[in-house]
Order: sequence, then C-alpha cells, then structure tokens
Amino acid sequence: MEYIAGVLIAVLNQGLLNWRMRQLTHKNIMDPKQVINLARISLIERLMLVGLLLVFAMQQYDPLSVVVSFFIINLGFAFYKNVS
Repeated sequence: MEYIAGVLIAVLNQGLLNWRMRQLTHKNIMDPKQVINLARISLIERLMLVGLLLVFAMQQYDPLSVVVSFFIINLGFAFYKNVS
C-alpha cells in the first residue's frame, strides 16, 4: 500500500502540472510577468498539496517506501516526456 500511495501522489503532482501547462497554452498568455505568476501559483499549489499528502502518507505507511515510489514515478514521467 505504501507504493500505491506514493504512485498516486506522483500522478496527482504530474496531473496538476499538466493542467496548469494546458491553461497556459489555452489562454495564450504571452506576457512574461503573467507566465511567471502562473508558474509561481502552480509551484505553491503543488508544493502545498503534494507536501501535505506525502506527510499524511508517511505517517500512515513506511516513509521510505512512500518517498521512493513518489520519486521513481516522477522520474519516470520526466524521462517519458524527454523521450516522446
């Protein structure tokens, strides 16, 4: 169950990032100030939500397993995006 919790949190993290990226392309924002502001908001949202979920998961399950599965899935997403 520890691994599933880490995987679900990693998928949520990537989903939030992709959602914000799609918002950026759909709104066709060209002003650098607005782009940086949207990136800052996205970072804070993901940091708070994913951080809190990781803390709760590590309290319930083995912390090392949760963190390792979270990072492995995030690295997998990053590698997949670079390859495709």
